Order: sequence, then C-alpha cells, then structure tokens
Amino acid sequence: MDRSRKNFSEYSSVIVIVLVAMCFMMIKDPGTTAALRWLAVVFSVSFFMRPFTRFLRMQLPHDGFALRFGAGLFLCFYPAWTISSTGHIEFADPVIFASLAVMACGGFFLNRYVIKKPYVTRDDLAAYLKGFAVFCVIFLAWFWIIGFNPLTDPGTENYMDFGFMQTIYRQKAAIPYDMWFSNSPLNYYYYFGQAISVFMCRLAFTTPEYGYNMMLATFISCVFVMVYELTAGIISALLRDSEKKDLCSRLGGLAGALLAAFGANPHWLLYGVIGGTLQKILGTGGGDSYWYSDGTVYIRTELGDPDNGKNEFPSYSVILGDLHAHVINVIFVLPLLAILFDTCLADDDRKMRPVLWKLVLISMLLGYYKGSNYWDFAIYFVITGGVIVFTDLARHGMHLATLGRIAKKAVVVICVSIISILPFTIHFAKMTAGFAVCDVHSPIHKLLVLWLLPVFFAAWLMAFLFSGKGRDCVDNVCGKGLVALSLCAIGLVLVPELIYVKDIYGEADKRFNTMFKLTYQAYLLFAIISGIVMAVLLYRIFTEKEKNIMVRALAVFTALCVILSCLYTPYSVNRWFGNVTKAEKREGISSLEGLRKDTFYGFEMEAYDVLMQDPKKVINIVEAAGNSYSHESALSVYTGACTPAGWFVHEWMWHQDSAPIKERADRVAYFYQSGDKQYCKDFIRLYNIDYIFVGPAEVIKYPVNWEGFSDLGDACTFTIWQDVALALIKVDMSRCM
Repeated sequence: MDRSRKNFSEYSSVIVIVLVAMCFMMIKDPGTTAALRWLAVVFSVSFFMRPFTRFLRMQLPHDGFALRFGAGLFLCFYPAWTISSTGHIEFADPVIFASLAVMACGGFFLNRYVIKKPYVTRDDLAAYLKGFAVFCVIFLAWFWIIGFNPLTDPGTENYMDFGFMQTIYRQKAAIPYDMWFSNSPLNYYYYFGQAISVFMCRLAFTTPEYGYNMMLATFISCVFVMVYELTAGIISALLRDSEKKDLCSRLGGLAGALLAAFGANPHWLLYGVIGGTLQKILGTGGGDSYWYSDGTVYIRTELGDPDNGKNEFPSYSVILGDLHAHVINVIFVLPLLAILFDTCLADDDRKMRPVLWKLVLISMLLGYYKGSNYWDFAIYFVITGGVIVFTDLARHGMHLATLGRIAKKAVVVICVSIISILPFTIHFAKMTAGFAVCDVHSPIHKLLVLWLLPVFFAAWLMAFLFSGKGRDCVDNVCGKGLVALSLCAIGLVLVPELIYVKDIYGEADKRFNTMFKLTYQAYLLFAIISGIVMAVLLYRIFTEKEKNIMVRALAVFTALCVILSCLYTPYSVNRWFGNVTKAEKREGISSLEGLRKDTFYGFEMEAYDVLMQDPKKVINIVEAAGNSYSHESALSVYTGACTPAGWFVHEWMWHQDSAPIKERADRVAYFYQSGDKQYCKDFIRLYNIDYIFVGPAEVIKYPVNWEGFSDLGDACTFTIWQDVALALIKVDMSRCM
C-alpha cells in the first residue's frame, strides 16, 4: 500500500469516529454523553491492556482491537472484584479506577522491560482506529434502535438481569445481598456478567439505567468485530502464502462476522425467507407471519414434540434485550478462542515464556466463567483441551514426550482455573444436580432444519483439511485445531440428545437449559467455521489453475446463505422495534424513564425516586412476593433494594429447595393480609425492613389490610389508583418495638 492510500485509510477511520460522535450529539437522548464516555472507556481498556495480549502467530485485523478489549476488560475487572470480595473495600469508583490504572501501568512496564518493543507505533494506532471505527458505527446503530423499545421486560430474564446490575451498583459490593432473598448473599452462579457491566458503568460515570442498554449495544458490536478479527486471524494462519490470502481472510472474516452478529439459524432461511417469499407469491399470508422468535422455539410441545427445546443466537438476544449470562460471556469466550489458537500455533521451545503466560490467561478466563456462565466453563474447558491435544499431536506426533507436554498444560489449566476463582467459590454454595440420560429426543426433521446446513459446512471443512489438496494449501497444525473446533461444535448439538443436566423444571422442560446454553455456543462456532469455509473456497478459486465448478457453486451457495441469513436482523428489528426511521417515536436509551408515563408503573416510579435518594447502600423493602416472569417484585428490580421474597422459581433453583422461598412468600402474604399489628412488627424486625410498599401489584395480588402496618411509619408518597390506596411507607423502627 503506497503512502497516500495508507494516509487516507488512517484519516478515514478518524473521520468515521468524528462523524459517529456528531451523530450522538444530534440524537435527543439524555444518554448520549454517557454513550460517548462509554465508547472512550472501550477504547481505553483495549488500548492500555494491549501488552498483556501480544499475539505470537495470528495476524489479526485491527491489531485485534475488540478481542483485546474483551481480554483487557477481564484483566481490569478481576483485581477490582477480587479485592472487593474480601468485604473490606467497596466495589466502587476508587478500587475500579485504581485497578484500571495499575493494570495500565503494569502493561507499560511489561512492554518496556519484558517485551521490549515500542509501546505503540503509527501502524498499531491506525489499525486500532479502524477497529474502533467499525465498533462505533455498530454501537451507534444499536443505540438508536434500542431506543425504540428500551424498557426492561418482566416477561423475560432481562428484568432480573437489570435488577442484578442495580443491586451491585447500589450496594457497591462484589458479593451483593440477594435482591429477592433479603439478608442473604446472592447465591447465583452467573452474576459476574452483571458485575462487569457495573464495572463499565462506573468507568463511564453512568448508571445501570443507561448502562444496561449500552452493554447490549456493546455486546453485539463485540460479536461482529471479534468474530471478524478471530476468523480472519485463523484463516491467515491456516492458508499458505498467496497474493490473495489477505483478501480471502478478510472476506471469510466478514462472512463469519455477519452470520454471528446479524444472522439466524437455518429455520429462518426455510420458514422466514423461502416460506415468506412463497406466501407473498401465493398471497396466503403477506410474507410477514414469521415471528422473530420462531426459530428459537422450533422444538416445543405445542407443536407435538416430546419436550421443549431452545436454540438462540446473538442477533435474537440483542433484539430481545437479553443481557443474561450466556450473552455477556460471549465478550470473553471469543478472546479465549483467539488466545488459544495463537498459543497452540506458536508453541515452540523458543517462546515458552509467552506461551505459558497465554496458557495462564486462558485458564484465568476459564475460571472466570464459573462465575459468569458455568456452562461456558464446561464447554470451553473441553474445547481448550481438544484444540491443545489435536495441535500438539499434529506438531510432535504420538509420543510419550507429546503426552507429557499435554499433561503439563492440563495441570496448568486445571490448577489456575481453580485458584483464580477461589474468591467466588468459597462464598458460593454449589448447586449440585447431576446428569441424566435422555429418554426423549428432538424430532430428526427438526434437527436437520436447525443444524444440517452448519454441520455440512463443518464436515466439508474437515474433509477438505484431510484431503490431499487441503494438505497442500493449509497449515497442518492450524488445520488440526480447526478439526477439533468443528468436532466440538457438532458435539454441542448432539450432547442434549444424549444427556442433560438435571434442574428443577418439569418433564417437558428437562432438556431445555442444556440445549439452550450448548447450542448458543454451537451457533457462534459454526459461524466462525462457515467464514473459514468461505475463505477456503475463495482461496481455491483464486489459486487453482483449473476451474472447479463445484467449488464455485459452493462458494456462491455459502455467500447466498450468509446474505439471506443476515436479512433476519432488519426483518426482526422492524417486527419488535417498529419503524426505526421515525425519530419522533424513539423513547430514548433509559431502561426506566418511559415507565413514568404508564398508569400502572407510574406510582412505582414515584417510589423509585424516594428510594434512590436514600443514602443507605442496602435497603430492605417489603413488596409482593413475585412469581417468575411477572411484574411482581418490581421495585427491588428498579432500585436495587432487597425484598424478603422475589421471583419464586428462580429462588427455588438457586437454593435447590422450594421450602425457604415458599416460607418467605407465605410470610409476605400474611403481612399484607392479616391486619395483625404484632405480626407485622415481628416481620419488620426479622427482615430489617426499611420501607413498606403497597403498589398496584400488591393490591392486585393480596386483599391488603392496612391495619397491620399503616401506623408503623410515615408515608413518603401516596395516591389513589382505581379507587384503592397506594403508598410507600418509611418504617419508624421505634414504633415496631
């Protein structure tokens, strides 16, 4: 590239970033300045953590900007959370900013005295700005889109996830009290994702009210840019040198990124694209009868299947507004894959020190998954082992020395992953359920609809890698690593058909969670594999002298699948958010502000204003003991306060016993209904209640008898709603003795 083209490339990135900033300032939304601070944090974390993630073999587009952000965010968060978990230091601004500063300084000294390379060059910065520019554009687009439907939805778990963020933020605690089981530490095996979201909120000087939806935009931006960088990096390491190699890696990376971030499973291709087109041609449904969640619940008893299954993917998650464990943790599993492949491809005696550090970083990430999404710990522990075994055997052959090397790595991974997460595990009561053998299975034709196409791409890639032509044009070690990855992806689809993890759900949903979490990761892996297939096909077209009609046809077919799959996102955005070109209908990025206009939620927001002004970090309130996936137990969600009993099924699952939460729910019901003043006084003292809330949900659920508690405090806010009294009462403990 000549200097003029290079300068234009560098300046164009800056121009794009400036234009994005200008667009934000033009949007009439109180969250725009917070969004700009948020983007500054993303760039800073990625940039200052670069020395900890120097890549040895893989050549990553953008110098791995997004992948370094994911790994760097973990490295900044980990010391802050670990120190705060002792209970002596708040999980708040001082420790969070100190953690970032110390790690940034550590990276500087590591670069100067160990790596001994320039901290940053003009080319490094130019590459980083390209990645950041792409990230900013996608972030801006989703910031705008989410603003058309920004509210937390009690019919999904994003309601609960927002509550976790608000609770951690309010309590300034690494290990917070459970908002739905007051006076008890949260025993939830994947709240690290919400904790790290709060970490981002504090760095950006914003609150979960805005941070929740900005984390959603961050997630989907990361998926696109990370998968692009990872896929292109693997392709670059896989293919032999050629003048078209760089083009193939970037086009393959783009195909993988589009599928991962904006595509859907093949159910959409069959029923949404083909079915919708036929409907329009035949005039039988207008072509818009496909609902955006249809492909995720294709296996269900309502359709005559033996049980219910779940098959989600990232584009659905961000449209739904889901910031659950399996979603946030994608930001950290993709960097693990990049570091894993780079470690395995660069494994030689001359580079043992950086290889060992990368192995330690992989192990720390695996340990982190135990607190962010335990399913991912199991999944990526197996994938890590598979890739290491396959690449080591490919490099060194089947010898005792090779097995010894593998065993040493296994010891490092196991030990570090256990030790690094000890501050979490020593406070966590493990939920032991065990495995069971499946006695029901998904209908074969539905498995084929969902997975035949991605499995075909994986099988084709493996067949090519083992063929003579494949051995001639790919790196053998990288190829064997991809075989391991492909087998693991297929295994993630097959495992829920063989065994499942037992939980509290009924017979019809016993495989639901296992299938859900495993196939979510399978979709991501297949997207990466499909991008690699696209690159290999293009490489063959460019480098083979003889025209191969089958290769060209498969390349066209693959590209068509990617393009049609990506139509899912604009179609679904229109179905869920409406027409996002009409600026006057946009509500804003706040997760709560829009509730004030609602006749049902409006009084809750009045109570919210009172509780948010209370300086206490841990506030205990009594409100309706909620049923899961309902609007009940809402005030604790909005404010981060704790209530004696929240969503019933979820607390049952976290305690592996329904008795404790049932007992509390019964006590709450009696508190509202009995009119027994002495009982209410005892209840208030037992649970250290600061406020009594009687809102719409309470008067709907219980025949409220005010005689038991009306004079145990003073009303902070009061109204008449549908001819019944509503109030938030601040308890006067002197009246409860």
